[in-house]
Amino acid sequence: MSPLKETARNLIDRYAGPRLVDLERQVADLQVAAEESRRLNERLSDVLDVVVELLVPAVDRDDARLKEALGRLGKAV
Repeated sequence: MSPLKETARNLIDRYAGPRLVDLERQVADLQVAAEESRRLNERLSDVLDVVVELLVPAVDRDDARLKEALGRLGKAV
């Protein structure tokens, strides 16, 4: 590392270090929350797909399709 970069890094560590550590922690927490949100949205999408599949056969009175869709709903939930 060049002396200028090393000096800059030392100044950042000394004066902004605690704030940077706090910001890095906040970013990590937000990344975890975003990933959890993605997983929940994906699961909700799967459940909605199954619910739609349940509604169509219920209207058509196709009992085989209705039972199959109910089975998938049980697995998704």
